[in-house]
Amino acid sequence: MMRDVWESIKEFFWRDWTPAEKVLVILCCVLLGVIKGFFLAPIKKGINCGNNNGNSYIQNEDGCWAEEEA
Repeated sequence: MMRDVWESIKEFFWRDWTPAEKVLVILCCVLLGVIKGFFLAPIKKGINCGNNNGNSYIQNEDGCWAEEEA
């Protein structure tokens, strides 16, 4: 049984491939790798967009910007 499966797999990969099939298989493998990478990558402290360089402006209730004291 296992030998039949192995033979069918070998036959599948040793057959003649059209260029469209080759591109499709390569594209599927790349996309599967990207999706796998997203699922396996650790996300620490959530996703943050910005540079966090310390510049910040705080707005008061009256709509004016408050200057931070150094």
